[in-house]
Formats: sequence, C-alpha cells, structure tokens
Amino acid sequence: MLMSAVIGHRGARGSAPENTLRAINRAAELGVSWIELDVMLTRDQVPILFHDALLNKLSNGRGEVAKLDFNSLGRIRVLAPHGSVSESHPLTTLDAALQRIQDLGLGLNLEIKPTSPEVGPATLQFALKELAAFPGLPLVISSFNYSVLLEAKRLLPEVPRACLWEDLPRRWQRQAAEVGARSVHLSHQGLKARQVAEIRSEGREVYIYTVNSRRRAKQLFEWGVNGIFTDYPERFEGLKQPVLRTQPFGDPV
Repeated sequence: MLMSAVIGHRGARGSAPENTLRAINRAAELGVSWIELDVMLTRDQVPILFHDALLNKLSNGRGEVAKLDFNSLGRIRVLAPHGSVSESHPLTTLDAALQRIQDLGLGLNLEIKPTSPEVGPATLQFALKELAAFPGLPLVISSFNYSVLLEAKRLLPEVPRACLWEDLPRRWQRQAAEVGARSVHLSHQGLKARQVAEIRSEGREVYIYTVNSRRRAKQLFEWGVNGIFTDYPERFEGLKQPVLRTQPFGDPV
C-alpha cells in the first residue's frame, strides 16, 4: 500500500488546529503513521500550510493568502476546532512541517492547494524546493489541479501521484493515465461500491475522505478501499480491514 489504512486529515484537525505543528504532533500521539496536509503560497511565494484561499474562516485573520506576504502573517493564528481543549496555533511553513514529520517518522500526503488554478504549477515547484531537503520522506502528492499533477510527473516522476476528486469523473481512467496516478482520492459522499471496484481493477489504490464514522469506515473497507482520511484517528483504533489483493500497477504511457 502507498499509505496507511487510517490517515490523519490536515494532521488531526478534530482535536488540534488544522495544518499546524500541533496537529502534526497530535496525529502522531494518536498513533497514525500517515497524515495529509495542504500547501499554498503567500504573495512572496513562501509555502505555508493552509486550506482556504481566505484567512477568515480558519484563523483570526482576514484577507486573501495570495495577497499577503509571509512576514505580515506573524500574528495570524489558526483556530482550534470547536469543542476541543486545544489552543489556537501560529501558521506553519511547509519547511517546519517537513522537519517535524521527519522527526516523528510519519508519511505525508501533500495536497497541492493553490490559491487559484493558474498558480498551481508554481505552488508545486516551490513545495518541491522544500521537499528536496527531505529525500527519504515517505510522500504522495495529490491535487484537484490537473496541471499540478502533470507537472509533478515531469519534475518528480518517482514520487507517487494521486488524482483528487469529489466525484469520480466519467473519463477518470484517461485523466489518471495521463498523470500516471498511483491512487485515486474521493469523497465518501455519494460513493458507490462499483466505483471502488472499477478503480481497484485497474491496479490503482483508493483512499476516501473525510470519514469520521466507524460504521462508514467499516463499509468502505468491505468495498475494498485502501484507506480513509479522518479528522478523528482515535475512533478507528482496532478496526480490522479486509486483506486486499492489489494488482500490479504499471505506469500508463
């Protein structure tokens, strides 16, 4: 398998401020071996961990990330999840996150999350500069942005790539083949068992987001998914996954 069966979503966003060092630490405390994080660029092209193009919802700040320099974000703090005992936490650079992930021995699914579609390749390129300092880090690169995945294939062909969609497109096979995707990441909402079977039959792995119900996770594993992204890794301790037969994968031409 490319990753683990249970992956911490944005670190462990159910109990710590998402996409921060605290969320990474919390995920490790909860026993996960892989986490998912989002990276985007500030105006001066510093790769930071953040999910939304606007600061308003997830932090104590306001405005567009793409219109602010990194030094102006020093007082911005990512808000703790509602109902948690955690405190807010400063924004985290990708470099600091990679160092922490390496120290903790975690694997990383890095979602390239450009603030707008046209800066997708640049976001990837600046992220890769940071990643170059951590050559042994277990890594999967995913994105909703097709051009990002094509660029990742060109610049770093040895690193597994994942197509990220909400719903499985009608011509998903062609897109996955063009970017050489090793896995497909989908929302659990509206997902069908036959779609999982279709993807697995072509030798690709399937990971599903964002699954916070143990009952739903059990169903998905019975369908043959390889793993789930969750805000609450602690809910899935001891959950047994079926042994999956994985067909050999050959990078499509």
